[in-house]
Amino acid sequence: FESLLGGSWEVNFGQVYMTMQRLERDGLIEADGERGDRRKLAYRLTASGRKTLDDWLSRPESEPQQLREEIYVKLLLNTRLANGRLDELLTAQRRVYLQRLKDLAELEQGARREGRDDLVLLFKGAIFHTEADLKWTDACADEIRNSNRKGVEET
Repeated sequence: FESLLGGSWEVNFGQVYMTMQRLERDGLIEADGERGDRRKLAYRLTASGRKTLDDWLSRPESEPQQLREEIYVKLLLNTRLANGRLDELLTAQRRVYLQRLKDLAELEQGARREGRDDLVLLFKGAIFHTEADLKWTDACADEIRNSNRKGVEET
């Protein structure tokens, strides 16, 4: 899984085993013969599992992206606490996003060289999301500067 996604998604093996047990219990997968070289049991999709997978793969995402990144919480807390460090936080976060864009561009180029069109699409999506995060960070900084200017003008 990790190699399929180019190392962009960490796997929690405890979660994998729990999920495999649930899928087997629900009749979506079944054991496929004996344990392999590393004593791991291989599984295969059942007919019901194949249908469920096909349905899932063809269904578009309907839920919006969750606002569950730490930066959102830090932004809210910094704003509420008014500790004057919001500009520093946004500047540091901007650097993080710029580095991420550089790293993703390198990963995308590597995937292109290897002919991995699937990974190219994955990394392009990550680049677009990171560009949006960067744009959001810049908008926050602009909003804060405008807000500070208004406060100075009113005094």
